[in-house]
Amino acid sequence: MIDAYLNWPKQIRDAIETWGKYFVEGSFNEIVVVGMGGSGIVGDYLQVLHSASGGIPVYTIKSHVLPRFIDENTLILIISYSGNTVETLAALKQALNTKGRIVTVSSGGYLRDESSKLGLTHISIPSGLPPRASLPSMLYSILGLLDSSGYGVYSREDASRSLLFLEVSIKKAKSIAEDVSKWLYKHVVSDERLFIIATHSPLEPLAVRGKNEFNENSKLIAKVDVAPEWMHNDIVGYEHPVPRKFCVLEIVDPSDAIGNKLVDFMEKIYLQYDTKLYKFTLDGNNTLEKLMYGSLILGLSSSMLAEIRGLNPVETKNITLYKHEASKIFTL
Repeated sequence: MIDAYLNWPKQIRDAIETWGKYFVEGSFNEIVVVGMGGSGIVGDYLQVLHSASGGIPVYTIKSHVLPRFIDENTLILIISYSGNTVETLAALKQALNTKGRIVTVSSGGYLRDESSKLGLTHISIPSGLPPRASLPSMLYSILGLLDSSGYGVYSREDASRSLLFLEVSIKKAKSIAEDVSKWLYKHVVSDERLFIIATHSPLEPLAVRGKNEFNENSKLIAKVDVAPEWMHNDIVGYEHPVPRKFCVLEIVDPSDAIGNKLVDFMEKIYLQYDTKLYKFTLDGNNTLEKLMYGSLILGLSSSMLAEIRGLNPVETKNITLYKHEASKIFTL
């Protein structure tokens, strides 16, 4: 798994090489991204990138149920790394009954086969990886599709610059990940503290992806706290918490002065109890680079922590169990 994350620059390079191969024609008012797990996170990232850069609105649907506002002015991106995610396939069936324009993304499976039968635009991505480790392939392929279709917020040149940035930053990201994994083993695993990932808007998708990485790779339960919304609900839970031992991994954008002050305030609440803190700042020249840098650190650290614990980061027994049951549930 660690090698899969360290291989992210190659994923980006391969996606850039296909830039312009995929495109759609039409006039769209919004983009609806449908996907679960690692595929759904792609929609979250796209939403942040469009919001920061002034692109058309992006809505992420992590469900088998589509919103009813979809019409002929909606671009629907159906993403399933395996191509066999039952919730996503159920959503595809619904999408076919709308007037929205559908583009599918997968490494194969039923989604690719069905897209071929229906004449849908299908973006093929490399197979053989855990979905969560294939983030660059999925994200950059879609960025290329949107740019080639006139709805891009990042150009091929932007993508190439982000590739160079990540190549230069890998050594530092790996070093931070090593520190984080050892720190978490000491304070979460050995000392049995509640693990919290704290950040500020608009970095919530990055924190959620981090939580997911530690869930799947490290087999840990984690909580996400995001300011300023945290100040209007979660904060009250810290008045009389159970347990009272926390381990907080803080992620901040150094260029966001308000975000940093908000996280500083969060620290004051955490430190009222027995809390261990670790903060890392996001390197990068723009939102895309910062998201990829943070994602790389979180992916590496969660995999390294799994190895320290003697666990297989690739194995997800409970997801396999659910998929077996889901095949029955979604035939009802």
